[in-house]
Amino acid sequence: MAEDNRSGSTPFFPWRSKIVFKFMIISLPFLILISLALFIIAPYWYQHHSLRDLEDKAQSIGQIASYNLAPAVIFEDSQNIREILLSLSQSPEIEYIIVYDTQGKEISRFSRSETVTINPEDIRQTGYTTNKKTWNLYTEIKHQDRVIGYLAIGFSLNEVYAQINHIRQIIGLASVLMFGFGLWLIYFLSSLITRPLRQMTETVKEIARGDLSRRAEVPTSDEVGLLATSFNTMVDQLQQTLANLQEARENLEKKVEERTAELKQQIEEKEAIAQKLKESEELFRSMVESLGEGVVIVDPEENFIFANQAARRIFNDYEGKLIGRNLKEFTTPDQYEIIRKQTLRRKQGFRDVYDLEITLDDGTRKTLIVNAAPQFDRDGNFASALAVMIDITERKREERALAEAKLELEKAIAELQKRNEEAAVLIELGDAFHLARSEKEIVDIALSYARRLFPEESGLLYLRQAKENFLQVGGVWNLDGPREDIINLDDCWALRKSAPYFIISPEKDLVCPHFKTNWPISFPTACLPLNSFGETLGLLVVFCCQKKPYVKQEAYLEQEIKVKKQLLITFAQRVAMALANIRLRESLKEQSIRDSLTSLYNRRYLEETLERELRRARRAGKPVSVIMLDIDHFKKFNDSYGHEAGDFILQTIARTLERAVRAEDIVCRYGGEEFTVILPGLPLDKAVSRAELILDSVRHLEVNYGKTVIHNITISAGVSAYPDHADQWTELIQLADTALFKAKNEGRNRVIVAEKQSF
Repeated sequence: MAEDNRSGSTPFFPWRSKIVFKFMIISLPFLILISLALFIIAPYWYQHHSLRDLEDKAQSIGQIASYNLAPAVIFEDSQNIREILLSLSQSPEIEYIIVYDTQGKEISRFSRSETVTINPEDIRQTGYTTNKKTWNLYTEIKHQDRVIGYLAIGFSLNEVYAQINHIRQIIGLASVLMFGFGLWLIYFLSSLITRPLRQMTETVKEIARGDLSRRAEVPTSDEVGLLATSFNTMVDQLQQTLANLQEARENLEKKVEERTAELKQQIEEKEAIAQKLKESEELFRSMVESLGEGVVIVDPEENFIFANQAARRIFNDYEGKLIGRNLKEFTTPDQYEIIRKQTLRRKQGFRDVYDLEITLDDGTRKTLIVNAAPQFDRDGNFASALAVMIDITERKREERALAEAKLELEKAIAELQKRNEEAAVLIELGDAFHLARSEKEIVDIALSYARRLFPEESGLLYLRQAKENFLQVGGVWNLDGPREDIINLDDCWALRKSAPYFIISPEKDLVCPHFKTNWPISFPTACLPLNSFGETLGLLVVFCCQKKPYVKQEAYLEQEIKVKKQLLITFAQRVAMALANIRLRESLKEQSIRDSLTSLYNRRYLEETLERELRRARRAGKPVSVIMLDIDHFKKFNDSYGHEAGDFILQTIARTLERAVRAEDIVCRYGGEEFTVILPGLPLDKAVSRAELILDSVRHLEVNYGKTVIHNITISAGVSAYPDHADQWTELIQLADTALFKAKNEGRNRVIVAEKQSF
């Protein structure tokens, strides 16, 4: 306890120890920051994700509700609307549901309690209501891309807010507990770590007062223990040093006398060496004058102070005027900068070999190899640089010629290799086109290979549908800027000429009209028509050299276009041929599965599709329904109005059937005046309701043929379903046909459900 009091701190009073207090002050902001971050971020994160989940759920419920309400709103089926609203109200978060028609008139409403107040301004928008207690979803009810009404659904936020408050309380309590525990842990660790240091401080103070017998006693083997051991060793060495200093003082005077005698002898030896150096210098000069290489000596300012005969020949100095001139007179500023840097290296004592270009008084240029070495005076200061120079002008000229020839050869080889690679890619492109099964796959393949063949270019692929007089964008690559999505056939010179059109300089060349609207071009451009047997299928627009903005020379751009021109034309021809083949293939396939009169799917497609849908239904555990339909007294219409009128009635009823079913349903002409509808995923009761809607739609038809208005058209229907009646498509068709026959016998203009079979 006495030792602790002497060190100035106790474990329970950290303010008495400055170092413990500093540890706590440093750590306290981080502890506060972590606690506050936990208290603020965790509730905010939970609130954000809870509200986002509610919005996603609202969007999903809104899409399902709009989809289910569409048929009921079209046919003003109030009972079906109320059933759908009642089904949606099973979700406890829903406060109200309101259905409007296209004029904003309320059709139906559901409200969970009478006390719920609905602000008309909040209903007409998607988002939080004014009181922030409800999230309102306002969406359109569409049928075949046509708005037929609006739907408003309110979701209560009370449960979300309650959970957020509960989480905030838990996080707050956890933050307080974590702060308290962290504060205690910081104090405990700080006191434990600094205790040996405080003990060492007291020992140091006593040694500083002159008590060299004191030693630091730290039993640990960590860094503090090593520090104490080192400190003790230092004190021991200090004692030994004091003893040695006394002994050294006694020997110093004796050594000074001995050293004085040695220095006198060294001076005499240096004088003899200087005489020998003078003789050696004279011998060196005579030897240098006879060398074939140029030898020069320059001072620190690059002035010549010596040059042998060979050096004067290099500088064309036949009158002995080279001495005193500066190297700057024979070099360009760039070369002189090299000399200055080399002089700095000589001052540092380095030897270097480097190339130097000089320009003589008569304009002759020479290239020299310089082998330079520094020379220092007796005091070690840089005095001059000794350089041996060899004229390599002719050798450099030959090396440059060889390098240029090698560069041209490598360029030709690289160009040939690039052409071979492009040919290989075009072969791959043709193979990929043969494997494509749709026009979209053709476009995707073309864009993929365009990125490989033209990585430095960007482009647009326009397609023409049917016999339209305009083209639409089908795909792009490497294009980030604006573009024209639709262009007319007359807006491109390439389409008018039915031949490729290249624009090298947009400022000088004639530019296509489709570039002059919203996005004038500034780079070379190629317009390549996609033609097949005289028919325009599309247009390929390629912007050249956009990935090289630093290249602006027109000659370079012309060369780039010349190199890529044939490749662009070949690529466009391959794409045009692939588009023509796939469209021909799709046209033949469409003709094989479509009825020529009604454009509905034929019986062959019906049988293939129904078998496939039944397989999917078995795997997914979902129903499939079939409706067989037949026009009542169709022969009477043929006899009364003619076969052409009968064909027109068949076409009108075919369009009515397509409008009365869902997008995923399949309508086929089974034969004669008989039709079949496949309803994947629709149970028997819903299929019967759908059949009733179809019959009602046909009853209200008025067919205007010429000047004749044909009324009282009715249709009979038979319905069967999987798994209610059968699990084979042939049996489903047969049962639905039998039910249709029964509907005919019982008076027509009605729906009959097939009888259940025992399996």
